[in-house]
Amino acid sequence: MSINFHRDRPEQEFPEEPWRIPIRFAVNRESGASALSIWTHQFSGNRRAPLHWHDVEEVLMFLDVEGQGFVWLGDREYAVESNTSVVVPPGTPHCFGIHDHGSMRSISVLPDADAQPGPRLYPVGEEPAELPPPDQWPKGQAHPGYSGERQP
Repeated sequence: MSINFHRDRPEQEFPEEPWRIPIRFAVNRESGASALSIWTHQFSGNRRAPLHWHDVEEVLMFLDVEGQGFVWLGDREYAVESNTSVVVPPGTPHCFGIHDHGSMRSISVLPDADAQPGPRLYPVGEEPAELPPPDQWPKGQAHPGYSGERQP
């Protein structure tokens, strides 16, 4: 058993990509978990996660959303609000964040105690702050099986 105070857990920020949200690695193998990882995100302004995917299912829990919260799943954008969960299937390109002004507090849950931020469709430093339409996303660069279609 372990008790983890999130404030004491490492947070990763990305100064080279100022639009990118921070990740706090609240629970993982290092903190005593054997089967899952929990990451927290707290941010404000026009920020988002990079467009990425995981080899495992991810559950996104949007606890507090002030403003225009969104999630991209495959080739479609959805609005999210406070107290909403989104189940992201393995291999599905996705990202989430806030349009314009506002703030968000969210949690990512992955069934892997050694989970890492997922592979990205754009190389680091080349992803635009504002995502272009899905038909303009890179194809086959980062995800060998991703051809631009929405994943099942």
